[in-house]
This record gives sequence, structure tokens and C-alpha cells, in this order.
Amino acid sequence: MIEATFPPLNRCLTGYDLAHLREEGQLNLNSLLCGSEGSLGFLSEAVLNVLPIPKHSTLVNVRYPSFMDALRDAKALMTASASPTSIETIDDTVLQLAMDDFVWDSVAEFFPAGSTPIQGINLIEFNDDDPEQLAARVTAFTQHLSQDATVERLGYTLAEGRPQIQKVYAMRKRSVGLLGNVQGEKRPLPFVEDTAVPPEHLADFITEFRAALDARKLSYGMFGHVDAGVLHVRPALDMKDPAQEALIREISDEVAALTQKYGGLLWGEHGKGVRSEYGPKFFGELYPCLQQVKAAFDPHNQLNPGKIASPSESTTLIAKESDPELLTVDGVPMRGQLDRTIDERAWQAYDAAVYCNGNGACYNYDVDDPMCPSWKATRDRRHSPKGRASLIREWLRLQSQAGIDVVEESRKKKAERTWGFIKSFPKRAMNTVSRQQHHDYSHEVYDAMAGCLACKSCAGQCPIKVNVPQFRSQFLEVYHGRYLRPLRDYVIGGTEFMLPALTKMAPLYNAALGQRWVEQLMQKGLGISDSPALSRASVKKQLRAWGVAEATPTSLALLTEQQRANSVVIVQDAFTTHFEAKLVMDVVELLSRLNLRVFVMPFSANGKPLHVQGFLGAFERTAEKQAKRLRALSEFEVPMVASTPP
Repeated sequence: MIEATFPPLNRCLTGYDLAHLREEGQLNLNSLLCGSEGSLGFLSEAVLNVLPIPKHSTLVNVRYPSFMDALRDAKALMTASASPTSIETIDDTVLQLAMDDFVWDSVAEFFPAGSTPIQGINLIEFNDDDPEQLAARVTAFTQHLSQDATVERLGYTLAEGRPQIQKVYAMRKRSVGLLGNVQGEKRPLPFVEDTAVPPEHLADFITEFRAALDARKLSYGMFGHVDAGVLHVRPALDMKDPAQEALIREISDEVAALTQKYGGLLWGEHGKGVRSEYGPKFFGELYPCLQQVKAAFDPHNQLNPGKIASPSESTTLIAKESDPELLTVDGVPMRGQLDRTIDERAWQAYDAAVYCNGNGACYNYDVDDPMCPSWKATRDRRHSPKGRASLIREWLRLQSQAGIDVVEESRKKKAERTWGFIKSFPKRAMNTVSRQQHHDYSHEVYDAMAGCLACKSCAGQCPIKVNVPQFRSQFLEVYHGRYLRPLRDYVIGGTEFMLPALTKMAPLYNAALGQRWVEQLMQKGLGISDSPALSRASVKKQLRAWGVAEATPTSLALLTEQQRANSVVIVQDAFTTHFEAKLVMDVVELLSRLNLRVFVMPFSANGKPLHVQGFLGAFERTAEKQAKRLRALSEFEVPMVASTPP
């Protein structure tokens, strides 16, 4: 009955693997529990049987003039006698995202451009412990490509060895991540993204799948595993719009029926979850068997209820196409239902947080990867970009629910000057003193933001560009409009303005830092430890001694066009100038030895510490002054450079 109901696929049915419940006359718990999604029991420990990784690998990168050609080529690629290990595919949408990103530079040699644009690619991997046997298989495969004319191909290249192959796969991984970073409110969603059909039917299946999405004028990207007949498809929807939310049901029903038409599965890789409602349709007369398994393990339906199957000891089919005890795709709360309660202006203002799609790239354990040091140090998800973005989104929802306009609060705080600060002090002091007596979710958000180093690695590494330092500053501005700031914030925020004065007495300042009681006072009183010593050398004095001119509109205006082409302006940074003076002088010396005429822009604050601490009003005023100075110098078209410590 199992063979008659389901065709052979290179993917399991997920859930309870009925076909392998008994092996050699014994019950196989692995087949029961693997993929049961917590509906049968809890696993406290698992031992995995692993296979050794082959020593040698080659990736054949085949280019096509259309994505459908890439899919139709599946049969020819799989029936090749060389027996590839895997075949991955990428459509034109995802491919274009990669081409527009810096990642393409690392793989461009494997996908040379020609007169016909590349609209689809297949990545065919071969592995072997014997390099000669691997080479023979790859040669046989490429000869097969040359002789087969079933589809149009634009050519192929070889990525040989794991380092080269990893570059190609890294491109694929990053471009898929970029798919979630599209502009606008419609975002790709993974609700019909792991359908599996027999590979020989994949092209026809996807033709109808695309037609269904195109008929609704939806954008989408496709990528996946040709050899398994699995494609990941993510239609873009704005889940804050109830009309688009309704498409979840509409599209799911149509794709489920389409998948059945081609003898496949709706859930080829990622489990059933709330899509379990389609189980009775797919399993038919086998569904009571799933119910019997569920009843044997969980007769009271306490373990992840509503998923996979409901418990029943009856062998009678309860319903032809549905089980009322299962969850449904549109019967569970959706994030969009909560997101739409957030004030639209607040949603747009906090765009650095609200578009986090939960991809989890920030849960990174690689110590050599710059992504989120605070997550690596704590392993606390609240201190990850994903955790902080989720907290901010919930905070915005609660503020909107309470009728609080965070955008207006921010505007008032930015416009606040000295008198406004003094006037609001009693209220902020009272709120701070009584904060333990009144629950405010803002405190939980504040605690999570406190560990952020404002390094912005999230903004560079996250495919969605979640930017914690940006929305952290916005939050701190509003939070400290209600509660007092610690003294540390004022010290750090004013660093750029204090450093020029402190530098004049650097020996005294450094000597004081060396005193243990001063260090303890700063640590306990301000929460600042390991403060660096100031540079003993003065950049200003050294530049004057070397005869290096200041970069001013007047000094640059005196240069001829030829002199400007052979000049460079160094823009000083507060921390390199005052803590790493030698670095600044080394840069000046290096550029001078390159026969460039060096000018140094007089030091002025750029407002970075103010931004980090959420003094956004002061930051905007400071940054605007600095931008005005930079614009004045940029008019002379002399290159401007800055240096940071290694």
C-alpha cells in the first residue's frame, strides 16, 4: 500500500516512516522518532552514524539561457553513467542577486559571461577517494554533456578541490540570504518551499507552480536540489496586509494539489508542522496507521498536538481529506497579525530591526567570524541580533498598544536642549526611583541592548542587514527620555570633545590611570574598565614639526590641478589621533614616501560616541557640522582617507 501511495523519492515522507518501522523483524525506533517533530517523545541524547568525507571533489558548473532549461536537464544529468553525488540549481532571480553582490567577484571565473545572459545554473558535484577515478568520472560526464542535445547549455566550468567548491557554495548560500533582503514590505516567505516531486517531472511541475504565482503577480526566487526533485520556492508577501495573508491558504491548497498531481510531497525536507492538515490527503488510507502510532506513544495528545497526526486506535479513516484535530496553515497566529498593530511610522523608523526574518545567521559559533561578539560570549539568544530585533519588534507593538508614539517621543528628545533637559529631570528621576514598582517591558529590552558593542558586524554579515547599533541608539534615545542615564553614558558620549583637552595633560592623565584606586573608582563609579592610555606624542605638534599642512579650503584652493592630483587629505579620527598617534604619523610617512603631498584635516568630532549612546539629537548636530567641513574639502576633488587601528 505504501509503494502504491507514494512513488520512490530521494526524500523521506517525514513524520512516522511507516515503510521502515520494522527491520529484520524488530521495531526501528530511529524511523519512528526521526522527523516526528516532537509529537512522540523527547530526545535527550542522540548518537549519529556518519560517513567519512571523500578526499577529492570536483564541481561541474553548467550555465543555461533559462531556468527551465536547467530543470529540464535534470534527467540527462542524473542518468549519466558518472553518477554525480548531488545536483543543485539556482534560478535567474537568485542568480541576479549574487551577480549584484560583492560575492560574485569570488566566483565570476566559474561563470564567464557571454553574448547570451545566464538565466540558470546547475552545480553538479562529484566525490571520490581516488583522484584518478574522480577525474575519469568527471571526464565521462563532460563528454556526456557535449554529446547530449536535449536542452540548450551555454557551457560549463570545473571547480576542483574543496576550497574552490566552497567559494561556489558560499555564493549560493549568500544569494539565497539576499533573497530575503528585497526592498519594500513584501518579503519572501517559506511556506511552500520544500515540495518534492520525481525529478523527471520537476520541470513540468515548476512550470505550473510558476504560473500559479505569476497569475497572482507575486515575485519569488527558486533554488534547490535537482537530483532530489526538491525546489525551495519563496513567494513574497506583506503579511501585515490581511488580503495577502489570505494567499497563504490559497497558494498552499493549490500547491498541495499540484504536488499530488505529479506524485510528490508538499514537505520534502522541512517537516510538516502546521502543514500536517494536508496529511490525510497525501496518506489516504494509510493515515489511520499514523494515528495508531501517535496513540501508542501519546494517547492523550500532549506532545506537540496538532502536528503529524492525531491519536486514534481505530483503523477506520476518520475523514477523506482532513482531520479536525490537526492545526491548519491559516488557523495559527501569524507574525503579520501582530506586526500590523505597530504604528506604521514606528515600523518605518525602526526598519533596521523589523525586517529580521529569523534566518539565524547570527547564531554563529565560528570564533574567526566577526558576527556578533556578544552572542558568542554569552550564548544567550537575547544578546544576538535576532533576539534584539525580536525584542524591539515586541516593544514597538506594546508601545503602539499603549497609545505611545515613539516617533514623536524621539522627535521631542532630539529637539531638546539644555532647558528641556533640566525641565524633564524631575520626572525622569521619579520614574527611575520607582521603576521596580511598575512593570515596563522597556527594561528587558534595555538589558539586552546593554551588551551590544556597536561593532556593526551584524549589518555587514546578516543577509537581511539587521543593524543592531542603529535601532539600539533609537531605543536608548526614547528610553532615556523616560529614565535617567548612568554617568558613564555622558562620559563616553562626550569623549571626542574631552580628548583634545586631556591630551594636553597626557602624562598626568596616564599616571592617574595607573593608580589602582583610580581604576577601581572608574570601574565602580562609571562602569568603565581598562581605559587606554593617551598617546604621549601630540599629532598636532609632530605634524607642525614635519611641515605637514592643514587641509582647509584655503590651502587646497591654492593648489594647481596637477598638484591636487598628487595630493591626499588625511581625515583624523578621535581614537587614532589621541590613543594611536604613532599610527597617524606612520600613515603620513607612508603617503609621503609614495611621493604624495599630504594634508591633514584639523581634528573635529564626528559624533560616533554620541550615536552609540543614543544622544541622537546631539549626534545629528555634530555630524552635520562635520559633514559641512568634509563637503567644503571635497569640492577640491583631493582624495580623502582615514585610518583605524589594526
